[in-house]
Amino acid sequence: MDAWQDDDALADQYADASNLAARQVLHARFSTADRSPHEWLFDQFDLPVDAVVLSLGSGHGALWTANADRIAAGWDVTVTDNSAGMMMDAMEALEDVGREFDFDSVDARNIPYPDDTFDAVTAHFVLSHLTDADREQALSEIRRVLKPDGTLYAATTGTDDLAAVFDAVAEFGSRPADDGFALENGEAQLREQFASVERQGFEDELEITKSEPLVAYLLSLPGFDGADAFELEKKFHEKIGEDRFVVERSVGVFVASG
Repeated sequence: MDAWQDDDALADQYADASNLAARQVLHARFSTADRSPHEWLFDQFDLPVDAVVLSLGSGHGALWTANADRIAAGWDVTVTDNSAGMMMDAMEALEDVGREFDFDSVDARNIPYPDDTFDAVTAHFVLSHLTDADREQALSEIRRVLKPDGTLYAATTGTDDLAAVFDAVAEFGSRPADDGFALENGEAQLREQFASVERQGFEDELEITKSEPLVAYLLSLPGFDGADAFELEKKFHEKIGEDRFVVERSVGVFVASG
């Protein structure tokens, strides 16, 4: 079992928001996109002015903090994560947003809400952390708690996301195996529960001019050793050279309903 799919390893990875924040800093500093992934993901919503929304695996609540002034007054949003530490970070981050949220510790494999409760469920960068059997169970649970006309929004990456980064440091570690639910295979899995599945792609690449955030990114992942930090930095200095290290991204979201 890969570290991305082991409950104990995940609990360690996401005990709080520090590892997740290290990854988001890289994208925030060097992305060439015209908006953040969180803003783009919010743009994909097609919801009524009054909607009940379940946000699974919300981490430290970045989707909602990034779009605080865009959340419809009539939305009832429940922000959840399977990590109590993450939930505490999300509660702190959203404390000053100026609207109320509900918070809960929720395992996507066993969602503690009645059938037909939500107009929308978000599961962004969550489903790839589950084994095949657990992911099948989670999708069944999501379909159960969605209203008949409700919609799932599930973001994920492609198998070649950030490939240039991992190729550059292959002797020190490898990308965690998170291809169980990826852009290439997610649609087929979702069609087991949903009649309509559409995929939208987020256009982005990174133009990296500093090596330190890259090293911090890798050391936030399972499989890379802090003892190699100096050698990793040397590798990235070489890649950046006198200009920049251009890295292609592969990110998108599935919109599933029916």
